[in-house]
Amino acid sequence: MKKQNHKRLAEGEATGHSHQAVAEDAEIWADENGNRELRAPSGTGVKHEEHDRVYLPVDDYNISIQREIDPFEQKIKEVID
Repeated sequence: MKKQNHKRLAEGEATGHSHQAVAEDAEIWADENGNRELRAPSGTGVKHEEHDRVYLPVDDYNISIQREIDPFEQKIKEVID
């Protein structure tokens, strides 16, 4: 995994808004397959333009994009923000 030079956990395709870690020591790591991880050695707040900030306690977190199943097309799609 390679350390990223940003703190975005996810970006909205439709709105352009993003979820971002705010702690100074929070780090986002990613590999070539798109797998990502948030490392929060002192915990971190997560901010977003459309809702209140949430707090994540000290830990390492796997970042995944929410998906949904379309029962009519029998396909799995990423949820668009």
